[in-house]
Amino acid sequence: MHRSILRSLFAAFSFAGLLACAAPAVPSGPELAVPAAARPKPVPCSALTTIRALHRQIEYVTDSATGDELEYLVIGDGARTKDVLVFFPGTGQIMTGWPIQMITNTRYSPKIAGDYGFDKSQDGSASLCHDYHLVLFDYPGVGRSPYAENATHDRVARDVDAMLQDVTARYGISTGLVDPVGWSLGTTYALKYAFLSPASRPSRTIHNVLLVSGHGGGSVDGPSGSGSASCISTLLTAAISATGSQARTIKSDATKLVFPYAGQRADQNGTDSGCRAYVTKDAVRLSVTPVCTVNDQCRPFVVNALASFATPPWAKTLGIDAQVYAQQRQASGDWDAAYCGKAGPAFTSRQCSSSAPVQQSITNGGICQTDTSNADRPASKVCAPLQISGHVRLLDGYEDLYVLWRYDAALADGLNAVKPGIAQYAIYGKPAGHGIMLQYPGWVEAQFAAAML
Repeated sequence: MHRSILRSLFAAFSFAGLLACAAPAVPSGPELAVPAAARPKPVPCSALTTIRALHRQIEYVTDSATGDELEYLVIGDGARTKDVLVFFPGTGQIMTGWPIQMITNTRYSPKIAGDYGFDKSQDGSASLCHDYHLVLFDYPGVGRSPYAENATHDRVARDVDAMLQDVTARYGISTGLVDPVGWSLGTTYALKYAFLSPASRPSRTIHNVLLVSGHGGGSVDGPSGSGSASCISTLLTAAISATGSQARTIKSDATKLVFPYAGQRADQNGTDSGCRAYVTKDAVRLSVTPVCTVNDQCRPFVVNALASFATPPWAKTLGIDAQVYAQQRQASGDWDAAYCGKAGPAFTSRQCSSSAPVQQSITNGGICQTDTSNADRPASKVCAPLQISGHVRLLDGYEDLYVLWRYDAALADGLNAVKPGIAQYAIYGKPAGHGIMLQYPGWVEAQFAAAML
């Protein structure tokens, strides 16, 4: 069953646009001012079941500076502080991909216990949704949002700023204190936003930066700085140009490897996990056996993703289409090889250089210069200072095939060298892969809640 489900999941990437949903015209833009009596309210925690069930509460904003439209949700009770947590999705992820147990618990959201895959062991005492306001959004080109050919890190940072201005105008909620949250690719966008925002929007304070499976980027040794095991690098490279059944198989296997494979051991000594991928025009083969079950939360993740793809507005693009996926991989490649040392005005990265050919824009460069001459011992020697009032919290698992726990550790060291104590780092003690937030959402939420105090 799960093989067919996984293959169906990635069929969405190849057939984006076949389903269409009509969307009503919605006035948008940061200039929109909603009278207090007509303002919508954030979705309360008590109403949560699944994120996709909130599709009718989605708002739309067009950034007048870029022309990009974003779709977003505002959730939460704001019971503790005025902090607004902004969630930056990973590669191929839409806003419904955030685990519901990573943002709340059954004390404040009792209906989530009925969700497929609910894990009682992950139902902790923390509820980000109750304590804060949460903003979830999709990158340009997802759902109703038109594709943006130049959706660079800088441009998305500007779009997010426009979105937050719209949240204030539409909901009457202060967005003066923001905590970017990112997973995987989303960590690169969250870091770049945290880097650029203080210079471009000084009236807004970046408090904490919360990251799962990230890295500082900026390899001084070229493409070797990606921190990816051989099999995942092969699959991601092939996925950019693959079509048809080959594309579905590649992306299916890549999704399975977000979770630890059968027999995998914690790779604490180097980047070579022994995983190999072989891609030809007729077949895709792995040297390891992926495992996708309810117990490791792989199957619930896939089932919920399929249900989201059938829900408007995401039904229009069936999640992330091939064009947006390729763009995201290019942005990630630029982050690996390039470095930007200064934040300029109007959300522009300055003093950027690259050790390899730029795929999309040199301004996509990372915030650190990282020595990757020994891939098993990356060192972020020079990191641009982050003008934040709190800390950077980094979370990882040893079984991550992207081996980003090595690069996150280097990022923490680099940030602490610039400002001692700014970065806090934690690795989960049990088998945990790149999808650690999917496997152990309650632990991730508890870590984030502790970092926010």
